[in-house]
Amino acid sequence: MENKTNEQLSLEMIEKEIQAELNTPESAGIEEPAFAGLENASRKPFQIKDFNAPRDREMAVFTHAKKLSEYIFVITEKSPKKLRWSIVTRLQNASVELIENLYRANFEREEDVRLNYQKSAAVSLRLIDFYTETARKKQAITVRQTAIIARQLAETEKLLNGWVKSTKKK
Repeated sequence: MENKTNEQLSLEMIEKEIQAELNTPESAGIEEPAFAGLENASRKPFQIKDFNAPRDREMAVFTHAKKLSEYIFVITEKSPKKLRWSIVTRLQNASVELIENLYRANFEREEDVRLNYQKSAAVSLRLIDFYTETARKKQAITVRQTAIIARQLAETEKLLNGWVKSTKKK
């Protein structure tokens, strides 16, 4: 049996949580009659593609940030309309800005500029944390969803801090 790293286990856990939020037959382990025969339909059920680091060949921090952003978009679809254009939108935008800053840092060759983008990504992580807590207080998301986001934030922040340290050593 193949040994799995903490990163792979964490990604698998987030994938299971996303599938549970979507209530797809894949998460239940059985095929539901409502989905039977849809493979020939013109529109297939929504499924989130898996971001496997070895196949995509990108850094783990990118994979975790994408999973986090995906999860945020999935859970906020069900949030109350009165909060959708305020805290929910800010939460979604901060998750996209996080990925944007990571990509900008990755393509930057100058160390000072790269560190600035990495710091911006760290700020985006903190903003996501703040918006998540506020969304929970306003009941836009559940306590369980908040806990899942918090775990993913911690993992992404750990990976980002490692990348920042490796950038400073060069």
